[in-house]
Amino acid sequence: MAKSFIYDSVGFSESPTEDGGFVAGAFDPDISPVTNHQRANDMSISSNITNYNSSGADTIRFSTSSSQSANVIALYFTSAETDDLTLYGHASSSTIMTTSVLAMTTFSEGWNIFTISGTYKYWFLRAITGHINNLAEVIIGTKYDFDVNFDLNNKLGEEFGTDVITSYGGNEYANKRHNPKTTWDWKWSNISSSMKTSLEGVRDSVQDHKKFIYWDETSYHYVRMVSPMDFTEVAYQRYSTNIKLREQLA
Repeated sequence: MAKSFIYDSVGFSESPTEDGGFVAGAFDPDISPVTNHQRANDMSISSNITNYNSSGADTIRFSTSSSQSANVIALYFTSAETDDLTLYGHASSSTIMTTSVLAMTTFSEGWNIFTISGTYKYWFLRAITGHINNLAEVIIGTKYDFDVNFDLNNKLGEEFGTDVITSYGGNEYANKRHNPKTTWDWKWSNISSSMKTSLEGVRDSVQDHKKFIYWDETSYHYVRMVSPMDFTEVAYQRYSTNIKLREQLA
């Protein structure tokens, strides 16, 4: 499995959310059972959605600005979850398709990644069984698998969240504000024009604003792009670029 980026390519984090219920094949916003539904796409994994149950067919609706194609959904759970969710998509804000985009079950702690397919303006995430207690974040968008791995001599580091103050007497006092954040810094020295286009899509979608996911073939990392990717043509239709990422703690 190749290294990859999973990111919001459809304006998902800007999408208004609405809670409601699933009634006779339609979304009813007047049934408003889900607490803190706006946390589902707030670019933070620190707070859970609550009161999200199957008894009322509880549903969260995400409304993108226009119909957008997506190939992945990523869900972050703060603890393992054995109950089920189903994703629906539709052009209408009220109608939920009887055929789901994807049925999902048994989630592990951390990021859970699923392949999807569809072009929709409205996405509906419905609780199917039990109580969904541990869902903190959802990303719908694009999974991009690296065409080629980056060069050797890549850098892996840590940024420490510690302030060190020196007193008049020369004593040092340290205040730890947060845990260390992992950083990644690497270069692609010779990539194709098609890979350049794919990386430009990532860059233009997330910029230095949106958090996204980096899969290193072992673990999923919640990250932010620290420096934008600029491209240098090193040969005809061949390019070089570099990227730096910083881990996000919440």
